[in-house]
Amino acid sequence: MKNLFVLPALAFGLLIGTQNSSAQELASNDTTEAVAPIQDKYVELAIENLPQKIIDAVAKDYAGSTIEKAGAKEDASEFMLILKQGEKTMEVFCDADGNWISK
Repeated sequence: MKNLFVLPALAFGLLIGTQNSSAQELASNDTTEAVAPIQDKYVELAIENLPQKIIDAVAKDYAGSTIEKAGAKEDASEFMLILKQGEKTMEVFCDADGNWISK
């Protein structure tokens, strides 16, 4: 009769003991690292404040487009433009000299 009581108690103890150690192993072995992509920050810029070289490049290479929005990096080394041509809207990037940058 003693064996009938000891055996379930031992099985229950082993069950509880292995569940806790498995949970601890998973927690300690979790070495995943969250990596966020680095995003360039652009400061909104009034269209009339764009350098003339950029306005000329848009007129030449994207004839018939209008500049809807403009942004610049803080050091004004790169510009982001939202162009609209008819129903089509596109985002383009260029440097201060009006050279297009692909992203």
